[in-house]
Amino acid sequence: MNARRIIAALFVDLGEGREIKKGDRAGQIRWDRLPRARYECLLCGTSEVPDGRGPGDIARFVASIRTDHACGPLTEQRAA
Repeated sequence: MNARRIIAALFVDLGEGREIKKGDRAGQIRWDRLPRARYECLLCGTSEVPDGRGPGDIARFVASIRTDHACGPLTEQRAA
């Protein structure tokens, strides 16, 4: 049986917002608490957060952090 271990953790808080229903901003989101994310690498001991704070910044961070992390190639070698 192959042993598995956790090498990184990605934490995502989707935030809290409400859609504006009327007026010139209808369809937009009014954020009470912005979304946020954090990536922790257990191999090198670092923690990374996105540069921006908006929902688009969080989405881009989540989509790319596993490949953009500094020890990415090392992570694949050590996990094998």
